[in-house]
Amino acid sequence: MKRTRWLVVMFLLAVTLGLMFLPVAKFPENVMGSLQGEIDKYTRRVGDYQATYDRYVKQGESQKKLDKQMEKVNKAKATLDELLKEAEALQSESASGGLSYAFLPGPLPEELVFDQVRINESKLYKPDVPQYNLLVYLASGLLLGALMLLALGRGKLVSKFYTFSSILNLAGILVLLYAVLRLEAFPIKSPYEDAKLTGLQFPLILLPFTALIISASGVKNTKRTMIYILCTALSVLSILPFWLMIVNSTRSTHQIQQGMSLLPSTYFQNNLNILTGKQFDIMVGFKNSAIIAFGSTILSVYFSALTAYGLSVYNFRGSKFLYSFILAIIMIPGQVTATGFYMFMYRLNLINSYVPLIIPAIASPGTVFFLKQYLSANLQLSLVEASRIDGAGEFFTFNRIVMPLMMPAMATMGIMAVIGSWNNYLTPLMLLSNPTMKTLPMMVKELRGDIYRTEYGSIYVGLTLTALPLMVVYFALSKYIIAGVAVGGVKE
Repeated sequence: MKRTRWLVVMFLLAVTLGLMFLPVAKFPENVMGSLQGEIDKYTRRVGDYQATYDRYVKQGESQKKLDKQMEKVNKAKATLDELLKEAEALQSESASGGLSYAFLPGPLPEELVFDQVRINESKLYKPDVPQYNLLVYLASGLLLGALMLLALGRGKLVSKFYTFSSILNLAGILVLLYAVLRLEAFPIKSPYEDAKLTGLQFPLILLPFTALIISASGVKNTKRTMIYILCTALSVLSILPFWLMIVNSTRSTHQIQQGMSLLPSTYFQNNLNILTGKQFDIMVGFKNSAIIAFGSTILSVYFSALTAYGLSVYNFRGSKFLYSFILAIIMIPGQVTATGFYMFMYRLNLINSYVPLIIPAIASPGTVFFLKQYLSANLQLSLVEASRIDGAGEFFTFNRIVMPLMMPAMATMGIMAVIGSWNNYLTPLMLLSNPTMKTLPMMVKELRGDIYRTEYGSIYVGLTLTALPLMVVYFALSKYIIAGVAVGGVKE
C-alpha cells in the first residue's frame, strides 16, 4: 500500500508537469478582430456625419456649413474604404484565426497590445510578462524537484526525501496558483479581450494538491511537518496586515503611494508631528475610547455571564422561550435599530453623553449565547448544589465558584467586546458631537478630510495608535483563551 501511494504521487506530479506545457489560455480575437473594431467605429461615424448633414439641409443651413460637414463625411468614408481594403487583403492571406499561447513557456503574442488606460486607472493591472514567465518556471522547478526527491527516496515514506518532497510540492502549488491568478491580470486592448482560462487550469492545481494530500496522509513525520508549515503560513498571514500598518506609519506619503514595503523607514516622528498638528489630541482620544470600551465590556461580560448562569442553573417556566428570544435578537442587525435608538436617547436628553454607549451594553445576546454554551459543556451542577448545602448565597456561588470556571470564556468574549466597542464608529458618530468627547476612530476618520492633501503616513500613525491598546488587551488575556481550549479538550 505504501509503494502504491508513492507511485500515485509520482504519477500525479508527472502529469501536472506535462499539462503545464499544453496551451491552457487563449485570446479568441486576432489582428482581423482588431481591424473589424475600427471598421465598425468608422461605419458608425459615417452614418452619424451623414445624418447631421441631412439635418442641416432640412434646416436650411448656410452653404459653408454644409460644405464643411460634407468634408467630414467624405473623410470618414475615405478612411472606411481604406480599412475595408486592408480587411480584404488580410482575408485573402488567411490572416484570421484565434491566437493562443502555452502556459509554459510560451510568451504572449506580439500582436496583442496592453490597454494603458486600464493600467492607469487600476493598480490591480501590472502586465509584467517576464514576471509571469518566471513564476511558471519556478512552479515547474519546484514540482520537478518534488518528483526527483520522490525518486531519490525510492519509496521510503519515512525518509527525509519524502518530507522535503511534500514541502516542495506545497510551495509549487502556491506559486502555480499565483501564476494562474496572475494570468487574468493582463489588460489587453479590446476587442482581443482578456486571457480566457480553460479547463486545463483546474487539473494544474487539483492534481498536485491531491498528490500532496496523499503523500502527507499516511506518513507521521510528513503530516506533522506540513501542519507546522501550514500553521506558520497562517500566522504570517495574520500578522502581515498589522506589520504593514506599523511599517507604513514610519513611511512618508510619497513612499506609501509608490507601493508596499516590509522594511520600516525614518518618517515616524514627522508623521507624528503632522498628526498632532491637525488638532489630533491622542490622550483625549485614548481616554474617551477607554472609558467607553472598558466600561461597556465590563458590564457586558459580567451581566451576560450572570444571565447565562441563570439560564443554565435555574429550570423555570418560560426559560426555553426566553433563551429562544435572546437568540432571535442576535439576528436583528444593529443598523435597523440605529435610528430608533438615536431618537430614544434624544428624548431622554442623553446626547453627548457616555451613558448610551456604556449602559446598553448590558444587554449583549451574542455574549449570553456563547457563555451559555460554555457553561452547558463545562459546569457541573453538583458544585452549585454543594455550595447551596454549605449555606452560600446565589451571588456568592456565582462570584466565587462559577465565575472562575467561566474565566476563559469571559476573557474571550471580553476581547471581542473591547475590539467591537473600541472600533465602533457609527454609534459614537450619531451620539457625540462635542470635540472633547470624540473617540479615536472618529479622530482618525477626520484625518482624511484635508482638502489640500491627504497625509497617509499620519493616518497610519493614528491607526497604529488606535490598534495598540487592542494588541495589549489581546496579549494580556491570551493565556485565558489557551486555558479555555485546554479545558474544553479534557474528557471526563
